[in-house]
Amino acid sequence: MLRLEKISLKLGSFRLRNVSLEVRHGEYLVLLGPTGTGKTVLLETIAGLHSPEEGKIFLNSIDVTHFPPERRHLGVVYQDYALFPHLTVFSNIAFGLKLNGKPDRDVRGAVSEMAAFLGIDHLLNRKPGRLSGGEQQRVALARALVLNPYLLLLDEPLSALDRLTRDRLRRELKRIHGEIGVSILHITHDLSEAFFLADRLIIMKDGAVIQEGEPEDTLKRPGNRFVAELVGIENFIPAKIGSGGQVFLEGLGPSDPPLFSPDTDQKADKIYLTLPGWAVDLYPEKENNAYFSQIEMQITALNHTEAYMEIELAHEQGGQLQTTISRREATLLPATLGLGKVIQVGLLREGMHWVPRD
Repeated sequence: MLRLEKISLKLGSFRLRNVSLEVRHGEYLVLLGPTGTGKTVLLETIAGLHSPEEGKIFLNSIDVTHFPPERRHLGVVYQDYALFPHLTVFSNIAFGLKLNGKPDRDVRGAVSEMAAFLGIDHLLNRKPGRLSGGEQQRVALARALVLNPYLLLLDEPLSALDRLTRDRLRRELKRIHGEIGVSILHITHDLSEAFFLADRLIIMKDGAVIQEGEPEDTLKRPGNRFVAELVGIENFIPAKIGSGGQVFLEGLGPSDPPLFSPDTDQKADKIYLTLPGWAVDLYPEKENNAYFSQIEMQITALNHTEAYMEIELAHEQGGQLQTTISRREATLLPATLGLGKVIQVGLLREGMHWVPRD
């Protein structure tokens, strides 16, 4: 549905660098990256607000690189909704249809149908100033979807909402995608949002794509420390690769290091062994080969949230780990957790991966 070929663009001191990507027909693609990495600039380039210095943009197999925005047949929903404050909800949704010269009867039918689909048909006579943030977002979605676009572009669509509304709307986006089947490119810096919605993830840093794949694959096999941190990996254990592929951990004492098969072109002998928090198990079963190491560590911090307990651990040789457990899991542990307490910790083979230390 969308194909970018080596898009490069300079805006002031910022540059998009050889960005190539595809959004497949009916796919929900999420572009994930920190603020300032170029996600919005890329979206606006796709929409036709910026002209690339190099590269091409194809929509539905048509080269639209030099098409104006109105000829690209895209739906765009911005972070601030961009609704017309002086128009009613009906007129906001109908705006694009009327601009395209649709007859009034067709406009009324299309707006009514889309408003009912998004549960905002009771708001059609109100103006945006009398709507909640979630209601405004639904109006913005309706205005984009009613045009039946080739592709829906979403620019941080949930970031301005409170948590409860945000959770409801991301479920709504999943429903819209499932029922309408529209191709979606969604940009965000929110990891949970990306994992909840994405069929596929693309990671951006400093104006360039640095990794892409299905969310679960990206989580299990981040290509470098930046990607690992972005997808929520908490633990980076310094380690060295031996001549036979054996990995020796640093700062965690004697252990049974895992046997790796690093890529044949891997030159670095120093790596980080990466472990998500769920792969750090408290009070593991003894003699269980699911763990590549079982060690004693001291609890140095216990941080409570409404549903979870974040636990920081330290080894006497300087190594540190973090894990998170639910409050229910905490009640099922064989002993009570306490600050300063020394406990047995197991490191699960299933969660381990490695990235170059540089």
